[in-house]
Amino acid sequence: MSVSFFFAKRYLFSKKSKNAINYITMVSVALISLVSMALVIIMSVFNGLSTVISSLYNVFDPDIKITAQSGRVFSLDSVEQKLQNNSDIYAFTPILEDDVLYTYGERQLIGKLKGVGPSFTKTCAVDSILVAGEFVLEQDGIQYASVGQGVAHKLCVGLQFRDVLYIYVPERGKKNAIIPTDEYNKTHAYARSVFSVQMDIDNEYVITSLNLAQNLWKYTNNEISSIEIKLQENADIQSVVKQLQKDLGPQFVIRDREKQHEFMYKITQGEKLITFLIISLILIIASFSIIGSLTMLIIDKQRDITILKSLGADSSLIKRVFIFEGWLISIVGALIGIALGIVICLLQEKFGIVTLPGASDNFIVQAYPVQVIFSDICAILCVVLLIGFFTAYYPVRKISKQQL
Repeated sequence: MSVSFFFAKRYLFSKKSKNAINYITMVSVALISLVSMALVIIMSVFNGLSTVISSLYNVFDPDIKITAQSGRVFSLDSVEQKLQNNSDIYAFTPILEDDVLYTYGERQLIGKLKGVGPSFTKTCAVDSILVAGEFVLEQDGIQYASVGQGVAHKLCVGLQFRDVLYIYVPERGKKNAIIPTDEYNKTHAYARSVFSVQMDIDNEYVITSLNLAQNLWKYTNNEISSIEIKLQENADIQSVVKQLQKDLGPQFVIRDREKQHEFMYKITQGEKLITFLIISLILIIASFSIIGSLTMLIIDKQRDITILKSLGADSSLIKRVFIFEGWLISIVGALIGIALGIVICLLQEKFGIVTLPGASDNFIVQAYPVQVIFSDICAILCVVLLIGFFTAYYPVRKISKQQL
């Protein structure tokens, strides 16, 4: 242990001759603790909200999604063999997806049709999203559909009704027909199930067989718009993405779950960063109390400074004593605040102490979600220590010219 650190530790925990210095020091520690605790709690709430939002899409979204770099569709034959040879892939499903017009009885709705291959139940946990009926898309030559809950509500679709769900899309390459209906391809399916994932998806999507979608858009059996991939449990997503990009080449876009909703993730991370910076600014203001504490401490310890200099201590050693003193105030405050923040987050996670305003059984979560991430704790600790160091260094450098 260095001499300067030893004296700094003694000065911090020993009783000063003036009680005001003790009070200011305790106030400094308390302020640093409160701001550090607030940082931990707020960062953890952002992490929890991000996890909840991601979970809403994770059931419906694949681990990896492959689309063409240019053009609406591509051939499955160009990538199928390479996907089959990848041992990290558990299953993959060809997809054909685009905008369509739905009619059911006298009601109409513009939404999205998602035609899926037979292995869709392996890449998507279908059973966990069904709210009514059974997931059957083809049976005995009859085409069925799984309807989003929002679509079912808007079109008044009932699983027991005999009405047919008609699907219309513009016919490719055909314009200005004499009869307007001739410009559209038309097919139909019977509603066999209703699913619910998230409002944006529920209000737009209807899932049908890939055969129905390809026949509707007049594509061949091998033309698809994307491929959805489910990985093995122990597979590393980023490694698989890099390998697939290398194998398939630049003509394909490989996206993991985060990249599939890149804008949403960027907004969430941006809000988290801005909040972190704002509270860090509050931390800088709170750290000004360290300046007052060090100023009074230097004045109070004039006798000690004289003794140290008479024993051979130079000015740089004495400066380090008070810099370490200010830094220790930040360290103690940070450790107390981070510990309190983690405890509060763990209590919130386990018992849900703070509930969401107006929360009911229909809400996804009843209380504010929290998730403590180690990297956030490290970032908070680094910021507090950095601010604490500069807050201590500046007054010591200025005051020492007069007092030392």
